[in-house]
Amino acid sequence: MQIPVHHIEQLVKALTERRKELGISQSELAKLCDLSANGISKFESNPGEREVKLSTLFKIGQVLGFKIVLEFEE
Repeated sequence: MQIPVHHIEQLVKALTERRKELGISQSELAKLCDLSANGISKFESNPGEREVKLSTLFKIGQVLGFKIVLEFEE
């Protein structure tokens, strides 16, 4: 699945929608990613308001079937 995402809010929304499509609860996702359920909840409810480690984004993306690609501008 490839979705161009230009802002963290869009990425979080896409990941949240995918989680729901797959029928995975926040606590199930947290277990699959070795994260806290509280962290997943905060991640989804306040996109862009808190810093998120790239490793966390990659973990969540991998579990949900996303390939997250970074592009840098000069």
